[in-house]
Amino acid sequence: MAKTNRSFGPTTPAARRLLVRVPGLPIVLVLAFWLTTGPVPGQGIGQETPDPGSDALAPEPALTPGEVVRIQLEALRRNDGQDRGIAVAFRFASPANRANTGPFPRFAAMIKNGPYALMLDFREARYGPVEIVAKRARQRVTLTGAGGRMTYWFYLSRQVKPPYVDCWMTDAVYIERGDERTV
Repeated sequence: MAKTNRSFGPTTPAARRLLVRVPGLPIVLVLAFWLTTGPVPGQGIGQETPDPGSDALAPEPALTPGEVVRIQLEALRRNDGQDRGIAVAFRFASPANRANTGPFPRFAAMIKNGPYALMLDFREARYGPVEIVAKRARQRVTLTGAGGRMTYWFYLSRQVKPPYVDCWMTDAVYIERGDERTV
């Protein structure tokens, strides 16, 4: 898959405006500020981050594939007793993915039991570059937690049918061979 789109800086319009509005401040400081205090993708600067079960965390055309992956993983990491984080991840699953992994109780069980469970308690995430070809994208993410380390490949597509026209959504998440979770 050819790499046609890499993002090395702020990808949301609000974050890009921040760079423009801080003349004279070294770019390194601005980027450090953005990386440590930047908004949740799709949210403006100065707005509070919605909780993992918020309806504000929903597919929208302005979100990039990388932002969708981060939203899903952060929601899973902050999952609560009502599984609202898992619900956010399910919300960003493409209709085809939902048909294969749903309904929601089945999806939640899949996340909680087995190789995807590390997504619920990881301490560190290493995001590879997003690779985009036409209306398909993929991103490699390595998660590390108390239970070990796993590398996942997120495969996404830009949707063409309502109500998700032009939204990036996750079609599948595969585990990279060679990684094993320790118990």
